[in-house]
Amino acid sequence: MYDNPAFREAFQKAKGRSEFYMDGTFVPILNADGTREWREMKVAALVKRLLGMYALPEEWGTRKLPKPSMVYAFASIAGKEEFQELCQQERRRLGVGNVSSALGDGAKWIWNIIREVFGKTEECLDIYHALEHVSDCGKALYGEGETFTSWLDKMRLTLLSEGFAGIDRELQSLEEELKDESKKSKRESVVSLRKYLHSHAERLNYCERLAGGCVIGSGLIEGACKNLVGRRMKQTGACWRVERANRMALVCSLLYADQWKNVWKNSN
Repeated sequence: MYDNPAFREAFQKAKGRSEFYMDGTFVPILNADGTREWREMKVAALVKRLLGMYALPEEWGTRKLPKPSMVYAFASIAGKEEFQELCQQERRRLGVGNVSSALGDGAKWIWNIIREVFGKTEECLDIYHALEHVSDCGKALYGEGETFTSWLDKMRLTLLSEGFAGIDRELQSLEEELKDESKKSKRESVVSLRKYLHSHAERLNYCERLAGGCVIGSGLIEGACKNLVGRRMKQTGACWRVERANRMALVCSLLYADQWKNVWKNSN
């Protein structure tokens, strides 16, 4: 089915820039020896989408982006090298040289694969994932309540407006205020957040992406993990052999990408 030429033709004709998304989700697996475990199924999507309108940082949550003109998804329970090769195969199959941008969460394997497959591209850390880390730090500092909410609002706007430079400035100032030994645990939370964001410094250019009408969230691939994989493969009592799970992932990918008719129309 993957060799179907209709996929390449449809993707090449679709309007917009090429985007790449990747994530993982766990599915219940039955091993050959009868034991059961949860194994990670890696999920990826090559997408075509037109750019949206210019947006200010304050508008990030309300702006409306054009829907993708084409989504080509695939998934597999595989090791990093094996899935990397699968990404290479699908890139070539669709005739994609490079992508305009790549989005994912903080997992290192995601960014390593992206660089190996597409080379240097515009990488973006999912904004919701970044803000989750900021929120966790804020809760460690202030608990729940108005102080926490106010701080989180400020940090969110700083991150969206100034990227790493802005939020690191705020966190460094906060770290200085927490030098007292009695505040060690709180200071460590700030230090940890600074280190995390520093490791993704070049992926936090949200203001520029908003101004250019680009995506800053990886909800598309998270939706794929839920709807492509989870809805079919995580049903109550489900448990899969790896090879059967991968076959089912192929079928689910075709349905998710709305390519089922192309498969049967062009099948021999």
